[in-house]
Amino acid sequence: MTRTRILPVLALLPLAALAACGSSGSSSSSPSKSASPAATSMSGTETFKGSQTGKAAVATTTAIPLTYSGPVTTTGTFNGGGPSPAKGQHHTFQTADGKFVLVVSGKPTTVQHASASTCYFSQVITVPYTVDGAASTGKFAGATGSGKVVVTFGAYGPKLSNGKCNTSNNAQPLAKGAYDTFLGSGPLTVKG
Repeated sequence: MTRTRILPVLALLPLAALAACGSSGSSSSSPSKSASPAATSMSGTETFKGSQTGKAAVATTTAIPLTYSGPVTTTGTFNGGGPSPAKGQHHTFQTADGKFVLVVSGKPTTVQHASASTCYFSQVITVPYTVDGAASTGKFAGATGSGKVVVTFGAYGPKLSNGKCNTSNNAQPLAKGAYDTFLGSGPLTVKG
């Protein structure tokens, strides 16, 4: 059973990853302000994350509500779908405080696990990104930074009448126990 819907989700990415997974560059864990006579900027680790469980996680179109914290505190939604992530691809995150545009900066990685006895499967996609400040708007306009997005999906697959796992590409994951998580993180500098 494959979870191809998740691959497009990541294409995003730009996006959504874990500080624990690491990010390129150095950053501080709390925003700091540095002033110059011409402009003020704020730097820190920007984290954007959210999750869905049950029916929402296995829906044909998954919309994960995201909460942003760091130099920009806001909310938005990650809408999965589209092509699998590829280096150079752009993804726009619509937020309450402007568009946050990310570019896939390296080759995404995918790790899959499946259990033939329980029919449980999971997929983790990690996507490195850089911020496209010229294309971003609102509080993200002119921003610079980089990081990783990690999208994780897990669910039980259906079984066939003989008790074996249905591994066809048409098999739909079950809602019970299903989850989708999105976590993006990395250093971000925004204009004040």
